[in-house]
Amino acid sequence: MADNDDHRAQVRENIDPKEIIRPIPMTTTLVTLGMVIFGVVYLFMSEPLTTSRYGDQRTLADLSRPLQTADSDNTVIDGKTLYAAQCAACHQVTGLGVPGVFPPLDNSEWVQGEPRILANILLHGVSGEIEIAGQKYQGLMPAFSQLSDAELARVATYIRSAWSNKADAVSADLFETERQSSAGRTTPFEGGAALKALSEKNH
Repeated sequence: MADNDDHRAQVRENIDPKEIIRPIPMTTTLVTLGMVIFGVVYLFMSEPLTTSRYGDQRTLADLSRPLQTADSDNTVIDGKTLYAAQCAACHQVTGLGVPGVFPPLDNSEWVQGEPRILANILLHGVSGEIEIAGQKYQGLMPAFSQLSDAELARVATYIRSAWSNKADAVSADLFETERQSSAGRTTPFEGGAALKALSEKNH
């Protein structure tokens, strides 16, 4: 009887646990190694990020070259290039803006209208409600007074003649005059109402 009791006691005992090392499956190892090799080869075979196929087609040399001023003996400042660098992020390359967010410059009465008003918009910015092409916008356009009079004139001339706009060019003298006459202004215009008041004051 004692032998049977010992045997039953041994059957009830659990086998002691053992540590087992489970290696990573060979398939997973090969796939991971293959992805690493592919990534390294891809980086070495890819073209450099400085290629002109990226961005707005300008090369590193174009971006490094200083802008020419209107006083230089060569070509004057390119308004289209300045627009792409300063304005296109909001108003888009097409000049159509973003509906309900950034107003269009194409077919805009403020762009094609009185050059003096456009000059003040660029010099001081606009904050608040403004109506453009029959749609109201609420936001803030920053001032670009850090640009020279010649640069501002080129940007204004470009947007007044680009897309479907057919307005006349704007001179740097206008920006110089408006900059001097509004030298004490430190805040943007309060929406379209303030711009209309400025226009009426001029008359």
